[in-house]
Amino acid sequence: MSGSERGSPVVKVPEPVQRQVEIKTEPVIKRWLSTRMHVTGQIQPDVGKEVNVNTRFSGRVLAVLVTPGQTVTPGQTLATVDSQEISDLQAELIEAKSKLHIAEAQEERERQVFEEQLQRPKALIEARTRCDQLRIALELAESEFQRVEGLYREKISSQKDYLMAKAKVAQARAEYKQAIVEQQREERLYMNKSLMKRDLQLAQAETARARQHLNTLQQRLIFLGMAPQMVQTILDSGRIVGTVPICSPTSGVVTHQGVAVGEVIDPSKHAFTITDLSTVVVKADIPEIDLSRVKLGARVSVRIASYPDERFEGQISYISEHVNPQTRTVAIRARLPNRDHRLKSNMFAEIDIVGEPSLILACPKAAVQERDGRQVVYVQTAEGFKERPLETGSETEDYYEVVSGIREGEKVATQGSLMLKSELTYQR
Repeated sequence: MSGSERGSPVVKVPEPVQRQVEIKTEPVIKRWLSTRMHVTGQIQPDVGKEVNVNTRFSGRVLAVLVTPGQTVTPGQTLATVDSQEISDLQAELIEAKSKLHIAEAQEERERQVFEEQLQRPKALIEARTRCDQLRIALELAESEFQRVEGLYREKISSQKDYLMAKAKVAQARAEYKQAIVEQQREERLYMNKSLMKRDLQLAQAETARARQHLNTLQQRLIFLGMAPQMVQTILDSGRIVGTVPICSPTSGVVTHQGVAVGEVIDPSKHAFTITDLSTVVVKADIPEIDLSRVKLGARVSVRIASYPDERFEGQISYISEHVNPQTRTVAIRARLPNRDHRLKSNMFAEIDIVGEPSLILACPKAAVQERDGRQVVYVQTAEGFKERPLETGSETEDYYEVVSGIREGEKVATQGSLMLKSELTYQR
């Protein structure tokens, strides 16, 4: 027994008295307990639940249809803007649709010509007909030349007629040879379908280019904030709609309005802020030394000054990968349900983090009393109950972690410990 223990005050309580005042004891043993760590933090919107609404174009505000504090739904119009940039794109879109129709009509005509050429190749037929005609003309010229040549030899025809007949044969033969060449060329073209299809392919390429240009303009308008249905309405009607709505991308409450009627806005300015507080996170920093006691998914119990009698339960959803070099702390976030929207941004919070279960020497909280600014317990011995100073560490709802002051297996007074404290005080 140590000297400090020998000098500890003893309260002797006879057994009948113990039964009468119902003094109960409990052994101090090792228990698997989930200890709690207490930190302070702040309520913030959940990640991705606070959205700044901007425009991707410049323009003048024509109307603002919501006010701060108003609840909005996805797609709801917040304001309308008149934009010259959007009007110019709409005009280009309508013109592109017209050019596409012209290109499609040209492609259809070229397709009909191509199909007609496949079924009845006009140029080849004409070449063959001309070749036949010139062959017959050559045969007639040769026959006439033979007749004139016979007469010339018999001195009946003149030399002039003979030379003219000979020249006609030469001309007819040259024209016939040229016709054969042209016929062969048309036959080769007909056999090579890709050459015949060239004009059709050019028309198809022009149609594809016009269609792509139209699609690009549609995508640009949608990217700048126009709804696809509105873009389609402009295409169908052929009319320019100068005003463009600014729509809410999510559900929530309007927490900031940065535009007014008549004001010119541009992409660098936040027009609105939409905040969804159906779930929130509580942010806190924990000491680096306690990091091993915190795990993703660990339960937290949060107390807010505005609601002192309530606890809000949640789970740790984020543990930072970085240690703050100045404070040697690690940032954590815990997600809390907030369907009734009672938790507001920037509220201060008292947070109890429920750690992983660990085997610790545990003393019941009911056994611990406070005397002269320090914690004490009353250990049962053969002589009676000895007051013993106690140093504690982490705690749970019912137990303290014993750092020093009690050994494993010793029994401490739980029920009746206050009476022992009072009795010892009276003896002094």
